[in-house]
Amino acid sequence: MFILKRQDVEIINVQNPQNKDQQIPILQYQGQTFRLLNMFGDNRDEALALWRDLTDNKGKACVLLEEPQRFSVWGRVKLDQLHTAPTQSSSAGTHLVQGCLLILQAVYIEVEDLLGVRQAGSFKQDLLKFMQQGKFAQSENIAALEEVLSINPLNSVQIPNWDESKLQLLLGEVHRLASSYFGNNSFVDSAIEALNELPEASSVTAWLTKTPKGKLWK
Repeated sequence: MFILKRQDVEIINVQNPQNKDQQIPILQYQGQTFRLLNMFGDNRDEALALWRDLTDNKGKACVLLEEPQRFSVWGRVKLDQLHTAPTQSSSAGTHLVQGCLLILQAVYIEVEDLLGVRQAGSFKQDLLKFMQQGKFAQSENIAALEEVLSINPLNSVQIPNWDESKLQLLLGEVHRLASSYFGNNSFVDSAIEALNELPEASSVTAWLTKTPKGKLWK
């Protein structure tokens, strides 16, 4: 629908009705409002591909926002719909899912590197059991989980469709599992360092400090 630059629009924050502690970014343009769907670092091609798919193939009213070193796709929404819309993965913010994936993958790599392949396999099985019980998307079998552990979290087209409640559960269980495997929380520092790959690292870190399970990773 539109390809716009930052100076063309106004972005405000409104309260998420499903989570009173969370703010949702809303883009305003010519009297219309748009909600953030996906954030893409400096990868214009991926952002453009999603924007075209939503507008051309799915008939959605969307904005592709171009900023220095960052591109994002926003879908049109009426502000009153936020009070009735179910929580989607975008409610948590795509960058939060990406951040949690970076943490998960960093922990798994450390288990494999320091404890060996056998322990890494056991870790995967424990994680898979938890994710299946919690009805996580992309946890149908070990192959699906291995795909999650190997995808590039910075590619927001590939990331799982997990909402914020799922992210909280995941952060808690990964910390619990890793603590039991290592016998301490030495894995936390390297997991948090992995967030530096994400352009929105500071936003993810701030979110972690404000959420119950996120505080485990301080």
